[in-house]
Amino acid sequence: MVLKREQKLIIEKLLTLSQERQITDLILTSADAIYYATGYASFSQYAHHDVGGTIAVVRGDGRVQLIVSEFEKNSAEKSVDSSIDVQSYPTWIYIRDYAIESQTKAAHPDLLNNFQIASDFIRERTITNRKVAVQSKDLSFEAYQYLINVFGIQNISPVEEILQEARLIKTPWEIDILRRATQLDEIAINKTAAQIFPGLTDADVVQIFEKNARELSNEITSVSNAHTIGNNFSPSYIQPQTRIGTGDIVRLDGGISLLGYNSDLARTFVVGSTVSKEKQEIYDALWLGHEYAAKHIEPGVKFSELFNGVDKIVNKYISGYVRGHFGHSIGSGKGEEFPFVSPDQDRVFEEGMVINLEVPFYSSEYQSFNIEDTFIVHADRVEQVTFSSASLIL
Repeated sequence: MVLKREQKLIIEKLLTLSQERQITDLILTSADAIYYATGYASFSQYAHHDVGGTIAVVRGDGRVQLIVSEFEKNSAEKSVDSSIDVQSYPTWIYIRDYAIESQTKAAHPDLLNNFQIASDFIRERTITNRKVAVQSKDLSFEAYQYLINVFGIQNISPVEEILQEARLIKTPWEIDILRRATQLDEIAINKTAAQIFPGLTDADVVQIFEKNARELSNEITSVSNAHTIGNNFSPSYIQPQTRIGTGDIVRLDGGISLLGYNSDLARTFVVGSTVSKEKQEIYDALWLGHEYAAKHIEPGVKFSELFNGVDKIVNKYISGYVRGHFGHSIGSGKGEEFPFVSPDQDRVFEEGMVINLEVPFYSSEYQSFNIEDTFIVHADRVEQVTFSSASLIL
């Protein structure tokens, strides 16, 4: 079990938000949502994304069920709180612990059967006006149709807003993990920057960053790379073999996941000891925007107000600069999380939020830049966790 994780507090948040929306039960199918609700990070779900391969059910009375394959049952039982009901289903794999003489196995389990297990668990509780919230974006058509047949289309609604709101305000344990993840990420990025020299390729940089990150802690669950170098402003899944030259701008934009919680930082620097006037002016403008954001993020300030302040400053120096947001929440979800520091977001910064502020610029002509740091909002102050440099020269 993940030590000190506030399982009870997380379920209470999910139930409170559900009750406010007249939702009686939750069915969760994405890897990150299952992990958030149960504390179990399903290897198969993170790796393969099979709809129904692992399912978490949060019932309105507070009971939680985790449905996993026999292959994952052992790790699931060791990972979750004793209050969670772990149910398993057979797979094609031979596992001596569960072997039954003369048993036959299907080539692959019918994952729709897992939705029957989840539905039966929900219907054990006899109530009126049942309304079940599901991850509609993470369901197959067949699974969604099955749930409609069981509960009725009028009783199925999306769960995304509940998850967003629950995960927005972090528990003390979550804040501690995110702080550590971000600090480790900064160490890995700074170390990588110091090891880059002319002649290396984009692929070399990714490997260097991956190695530096992995060496920092055995609790790191994954490493993400969105680095760009020189004229190529598009992050690549298959890294290009283009060579880094003196005077090129390197944008290291990556993160690590620590115990399933993500970091996301960006640092920009020039290769060598000199930088062109045009590139320096771009970075200086972005820095002024970032500096404004870091000084003006406070409890009670609207997201939209911070966006407008940054946008006004950057546009004073970079004509026609257009950006949809200047930051986002960060947590156990997939990458950038709601809410965004955008012109239409009028909610305010409040205690328990972990926010990334970023001011990027992408160009094939002038190359690419980003300045991104992480901030934790407390009741009466904002804690800046990481610190970018005002200089492009290391």
